[in-house]
Amino acid sequence: MLARFTACLVATSGFLVAAPTLPFKADFSSFPTAPWKTYGGEWSAANGELHVKGGSGPKAVIDGLVAGDFELDVEVRPDGDGAQGGVVFRAADIADGVDAFRGYYAGIRAGQNLVMWGATDPKWRSIGSRPVEVKANQWYHLRLQVAGNNAKIFVDDEPISDATWPVFDGIDAAFKGGGIALRALDGDASFRNLKIVAYHPAPLTRSYTNPVQAGCADPVVFRHDGKYYAYTTYTPDFPRMTRGIRLYTSDNLVSWKDEGFALKNEDSWGKSRFWAPDIVEKDGTFYLYYAADERMCVATAKSPRGPFKQEKEQPIEPDSIKIDGHVFTDDGGQRYFYYVSFGQGENQIWGGKLNDDMMSVDASTLKLMVKPDQAWERHQWPVTEGPEVLKHKGTYYLTYSGSHFENPEYAVGYATSDSPLGPWKKYEFNPVMKSTAYAHGTAHHCFTASPDGKEVFIVYHRHSSLEKTEPRALSIDRVRFIPDPTGGPDILQIHGPTSSPQPLPSGAR
Repeated sequence: MLARFTACLVATSGFLVAAPTLPFKADFSSFPTAPWKTYGGEWSAANGELHVKGGSGPKAVIDGLVAGDFELDVEVRPDGDGAQGGVVFRAADIADGVDAFRGYYAGIRAGQNLVMWGATDPKWRSIGSRPVEVKANQWYHLRLQVAGNNAKIFVDDEPISDATWPVFDGIDAAFKGGGIALRALDGDASFRNLKIVAYHPAPLTRSYTNPVQAGCADPVVFRHDGKYYAYTTYTPDFPRMTRGIRLYTSDNLVSWKDEGFALKNEDSWGKSRFWAPDIVEKDGTFYLYYAADERMCVATAKSPRGPFKQEKEQPIEPDSIKIDGHVFTDDGGQRYFYYVSFGQGENQIWGGKLNDDMMSVDASTLKLMVKPDQAWERHQWPVTEGPEVLKHKGTYYLTYSGSHFENPEYAVGYATSDSPLGPWKKYEFNPVMKSTAYAHGTAHHCFTASPDGKEVFIVYHRHSSLEKTEPRALSIDRVRFIPDPTGGPDILQIHGPTSSPQPLPSGAR
């Protein structure tokens, strides 16, 4: 009993005091005495706030506190452009220096507008980073919910509530438990209202975990008579793709059945590279758009199951129409056709009006929509591709994928316009879904509703593993629109990519 008791004590000023336990709350009135221990920088406390100046990754450790599963709330203020502040957790070997700890770190960086999560084991390893507006000298609420190998990391300039979505909802198994410290980097930072409690989330009784279907990519999901039809690039054959467009069906977006090829290559122009389908229905005929040999084609059928077949085996004109076709139907019934063209050594998204025959495009209306002119769109190759258009509150949202599909940085962004053919304004904090260490290549997507219509889901592909691209796999995550505090168009927000258990889509059986 004595040994167990003394293990829970820490030394300070020559005396033994009880180590802190959960729940833990700090107003910093006792700082710098127990339980605080600092490494680097100049630390001070006043009026319930903790401040640090200078140093190389200075840290204020809650000495003796060891936490495995916990929820932590703290307000963080980066005190200067480029400065960052955050929390080291499940950590050991904490000392003075930038990466002088073994464990996780989650934090925000002003100026560069980044939220980051990573680990040192023993060198820094990024798990995820996302562009989120972070202003210097402004308080932000940071919440960590950590249980098992799952970490949910929230950041907001408003108090975090049950309606707040995490920036990251990911998995990493490197560290099971350890110490907690407040940390600054590349400048000064301040902290206040620190609270830590034990965290034991109720297990989900009905859930799914991504990916939900292996062997497919570039998905489009079409719902007809209560059933979901997913038309995909068939990745086990990649890169030849000699057989056609693969079909999967589901009643709930989670459990999928492989239905074979909805379109076979012998029923189409082209011999290989059958990629990235889209589908619409008009007057009882289903039109399947797809790329073959890097030209867009369209085939028809009387059932969404197919078999689809080209009436005339030829590609859509003009020959600048290459891959990734998408059809958007506006409120008045006018249809627009979007696609990817290869020009100036880059993949560009173009669009124009689809003619009433559903098989040709009004060439006089063709316009450049977006091109890869931002850094996140240029990893490995300058690419904007996989267009998908939504309309929300009168605003058109052109969502698309950026960077080469084989690159771990493949990501999803969007632009907005008051017209279906632009001009488009890219969202300031793209990408809105970005690959992480637990989910690579997360892009090329479509959107669909949950079985009861109450939720919106993004359906996208991801790489087979963290080591290889193929065969890619189907994943789903939740999507919503939230008000823009600056008064602009609502912000399209994605809860993803996830690799942890998620509640089933609403209305799913």
